[in-house]
Amino acid sequence: MRRSLTILALAAAFAIALPAAAQQQAADALNERAKAAMMSEPPQALALATQAEQRAATIGDVTARNRTAATALWLQSEALIRSRDAKAAAPRITRALRLIGGASGPSKLRGDLLLARAGVQQSQARPAEALASLQEAFRIFGEVNEKRSQSIALQTMAMLYTDAIDLASADKYLKQAAEIYEGDPQLLLFLYNNRGNVLLQMERATEATAQYRRALNVARTLGSETVLPPILANLARSLMVENKLDEADTVISEGLAIIRRSGKGSEARLLTLAADSAYRHRDLPRARALIERSFVGVNLAETPIAFRDAHLTAYNIYKALGDDARALPHLERVRKLGDDTAKLATTTSTALMAARFDYANQELRIANLKAEELRKAAEFQRTIFLGLGGATLVIIVLLSIGLFTIRRSRNQVRAANTELNQTNVALEKALKAKTEFLATTSHEIRTPLNGILGMTQIMLRDPAVPAATRDRLGIVHGAGMTMRALVDDILDVAKMETGNLTVELAATDLHATLRDVTRMWDEQARAKNVGFKLDFADAPRWIETDSGRLRQMLFNLLSNAVKFTEAGEIGVRAVAEGERLRLAVSDSGIGIPADKHEEIFESFKQADSGTTRKFGGTGLGLAIVRNLAHALEGEVAVASVEGQGTTFTVDLPLKLVEAPAGSDAETQGGETIVVLDKNPIARGMLRTMFTPKFAAVEFAATPDEAIDRVPDDQPTLLLADEATLKSAGEDAVAVLAALVERAKQKGARTAVLWAKPDEEMIAALNGTGVGTIVAKPVAGPALIEALIAGAQENHRRSGDGKLESQAA
Repeated sequence: MRRSLTILALAAAFAIALPAAAQQQAADALNERAKAAMMSEPPQALALATQAEQRAATIGDVTARNRTAATALWLQSEALIRSRDAKAAAPRITRALRLIGGASGPSKLRGDLLLARAGVQQSQARPAEALASLQEAFRIFGEVNEKRSQSIALQTMAMLYTDAIDLASADKYLKQAAEIYEGDPQLLLFLYNNRGNVLLQMERATEATAQYRRALNVARTLGSETVLPPILANLARSLMVENKLDEADTVISEGLAIIRRSGKGSEARLLTLAADSAYRHRDLPRARALIERSFVGVNLAETPIAFRDAHLTAYNIYKALGDDARALPHLERVRKLGDDTAKLATTTSTALMAARFDYANQELRIANLKAEELRKAAEFQRTIFLGLGGATLVIIVLLSIGLFTIRRSRNQVRAANTELNQTNVALEKALKAKTEFLATTSHEIRTPLNGILGMTQIMLRDPAVPAATRDRLGIVHGAGMTMRALVDDILDVAKMETGNLTVELAATDLHATLRDVTRMWDEQARAKNVGFKLDFADAPRWIETDSGRLRQMLFNLLSNAVKFTEAGEIGVRAVAEGERLRLAVSDSGIGIPADKHEEIFESFKQADSGTTRKFGGTGLGLAIVRNLAHALEGEVAVASVEGQGTTFTVDLPLKLVEAPAGSDAETQGGETIVVLDKNPIARGMLRTMFTPKFAAVEFAATPDEAIDRVPDDQPTLLLADEATLKSAGEDAVAVLAALVERAKQKGARTAVLWAKPDEEMIAALNGTGVGTIVAKPVAGPALIEALIAGAQENHRRSGDGKLESQAA
């Protein structure tokens, strides 16, 4: 014994010798362990909190010592309440509240202590005091933004009103508790279960069953077998009220199995419910056996209110069996418990009404105080208003004097502005008249010009027109195209001057656009023995821009490059640098003097009059390029050495985009089409039709030439025309079969144009292995659709499948 005392004394001395910070940490750690053990082991939590209080006594700082000790006392009281020893908890709560009484402002700890005090007061049948404690705790939790604790306070209020049989108020508080906080599954479990109890007492069994099922789902998620049997018992009771006896039996069996498996909890309530179910099934012997098991070891004269339903079930069973001697004690206990319940409800209800009345009086006093404060504030505001009114009057007088002083100068300014406005109106009218004249004149010229171009195109496609006449028509058509380009430039300038120039940003295939724009100028440059080079290796393919405006800028720049270059080379280069796209058009032409670099971007301006006489042109091209670059949020720059050449660089913002649906490499930009057709007119129409859809368009007059034009390293479509196949051999189908076989060896897909094939001919064409059959006559869009559909079909099926198109 002496040895033990010595050890304890040494331990105490060592604890006192520890630094204050270490004592603080040790006490906090003990409090945290007590919180963790509170739900499952209240006695252990009580012991840990007691040790924490002892450690707190050695903390040097008074505020920290009081706060830590109060926390330990609160945890002790919670453990005692859970152990049904509210009497021992009450003084600890009082001590804790006294310790933190000097702290400024609300705190969560004060709210927790008030919540615990309400639990003690409720267990001691002091509902009015409990309600006041809960209301104060709820207010404090609101001020410190503790939603979870507010929800607990509301649930506890609901239990008070349940005891008072004020079920509507209880349900209201439970719903508010659910709305305030739903973040703690364990808290939700008790909320759903308690609300189910309230709804069942309100004879709303269907809603009660739904609440019990929600509580059961949360309990299963938590994996707690301790709380499952009580919830299953409540669910079974609700199902029996709904007369769902079979489902209730299943729930009861599950609850009994959990208790027997875990060895925790009492079977009494579930056995009572099972006996009631057997009674309802009219299985009286089984009902008697079950009810007797539920009352084993129970003193019938001292059962609590919770046993009232069990006594009533026992009475019904014994009464049905004719055993009045056993039924009578249960009936007497039912009456006694009913009287106790009514007495408790009356007492609680009266106390709660008094508490609510006192609370209302407090609210009234608070309202009167607020009204007095508002009255004083109104008087103060009136005083301020009168002072401000006087000051405002003085300011108004001073302003009036100032306004009178400046009126004369304002009239002078107004007269000058009137004259200036008249001048501006006249200038605007002149500019508008010029713009309208340009637009109207250009439109009037375009109408007959389109008729001329349309008729020359029709005559050029007529095979009956002699060659000499065709050459002359070609000259007329070329002159018309030049004139239409001039008219378009004038219209664009008119739009730019009026601010009506618009851009439409969309996903654009930059590579295809550059190939398409440069193709015509490539031919014209080579016709002058001038080299032409296109380089877009360092540029992305799909960008967001206005492809039409991009073409227009490049068209004007290339037009000048070809026009002013007699020898050497013309180059087009696209390169991405960071978030910018740079398009450079260079030539080895006559160059531009350094002092003319800005002037050439003005409308109707060229480097000098000699250039205009020698090379022609309106001087609008570069003005249009600069305006279009600005519209696309970019800029254009020029670098030139007179006599050596010029480089124009268009700098645009670069925004990469994904390729649009249906624009993959095999169906559009990345695929080459080789057309086997000897007809020059058909070739011209097909080139126009296929150029926007394919990377390259090649023509061949014979099957051998067609195979030679199929590249080895690029997706290719070989399209054969019936007339050309027939001119290559007596059996056109056999010629097609040989062509298809050779095309497959080079990895190309195939298609054939055939005039109105019947079913027998379609079968013969399918036998050749051709991929797509298109019946003639066929419209251009339908032909494109059939060929692209063939490419997409090749992705979805094996190579042996056939695609037939009867588009007309």
